[in-house]
Amino acid sequence: MKKISFISSILLSLCLILAMSLGGNIITAKSSSDFTDLKDLDAATKAKFDALISAGVFNGVSDDTFGIKDEMNRAQFAKVAALIFGLQVNPDLKTSSFSDVNSDTPGFGYALPYIEAIKAAGITEGYGNGAYNPAGNVTLEQLATFLVRGLGKDKEAKAATGNDPTVSNWAQGYVDMALQLGLFTNSPDGTFNGKAPADREELAGGAFETAKKIEEIQPPFFTGVHFESGSIFHMELSAKVDPNSIDLSKLKIGGVLFNPALDSFELSEDLKTIIVKLHNALPFDPDNMPLIDISELSLKTLYGTSVKNEDPNPKPNPSPSPSPSSSPKPNPSQNPNPNEGPNPNESPNPNESPNPNQSPDPNESPNPNQSPDPNESPNPNQSPNPNESPNPNQSPNPNESPNPNEISNP
Repeated sequence: MKKISFISSILLSLCLILAMSLGGNIITAKSSSDFTDLKDLDAATKAKFDALISAGVFNGVSDDTFGIKDEMNRAQFAKVAALIFGLQVNPDLKTSSFSDVNSDTPGFGYALPYIEAIKAAGITEGYGNGAYNPAGNVTLEQLATFLVRGLGKDKEAKAATGNDPTVSNWAQGYVDMALQLGLFTNSPDGTFNGKAPADREELAGGAFETAKKIEEIQPPFFTGVHFESGSIFHMELSAKVDPNSIDLSKLKIGGVLFNPALDSFELSEDLKTIIVKLHNALPFDPDNMPLIDISELSLKTLYGTSVKNEDPNPKPNPSPSPSPSSSPKPNPSQNPNPNEGPNPNESPNPNESPNPNQSPDPNESPNPNQSPDPNESPNPNQSPNPNESPNPNQSPNPNESPNPNEISNP
């Protein structure tokens, strides 16, 4: 099993709050029960929202409102996509390759590093003519295209076919592939309604299924064990673990079972490291620490995937090592060709443009000039005005047939 070390206990201890059963501490976050517009959802849908909220992908548009039916914009989608696919994001980046993306633009400046990240991953080339159009909305077919590309299924999508009359010609294969992968389902009438703007509920559903698909492609696993002292050791995972799935009663340390009544554990802020604290300290010999048997553990990730326990006796790593954040992540893009877009002989409707970022930030108020960072909960006294959606006069005229060479593939 691959071994990597863990972040220091000092930094971790700053991130651990709220005692829980089985002698453990977990990080608390909002859940679907905190938002008035999520309380009536069925249990399965609530579980998906809870996973995305715990993972830090979504927050509400106010303290008690999630904004489930709010549309998202292209800036907001960029951040969600970067987080879902685990893309490398440079938070210090201040200059964009797009002419209409600036770090000091109110409501959109926060998205610059994420926009550059999804471009670098080959998920989008922008709206065309050197622009990204961060305030533009995202249609369902565009959302499907972005997620399929992020999963590295661009070639398969181009080879797929479809005949849904609600889907643009350029998007037929992408929508068909998204349906095959289970990222979305058709509406009750059997159509995808591809040209309709996507809302936060649809983005959340697609994002959850995409994250789960990533874990199916590369199943989560334990990446290493490190004794900090004779009484403290860290167990690191490759994915965020569901706190509710942690039961260490079958964990063995040198052949002795973890004792929930006396031993304890803490979960790091990033949900990827379990810090175990033994009530009875062991002799600390870095070269001869006891083996940790994880073979009977049944942990699950936030997205419901079982964590692999292939190595029941991972050899403890006695020396300090890098932060868990340095563990390798799968590259979701798999080199999709961003330059292969709509048929240049077709004149795409601007509302059908493959650029999937044309609606209010999924994590923000729909006013494009007032959208906070999607992962920041706006002031609850500043509830988003549903009438403050992007000015339709600022989007391309749907009656005009733009030069297809000026509108890039999403």
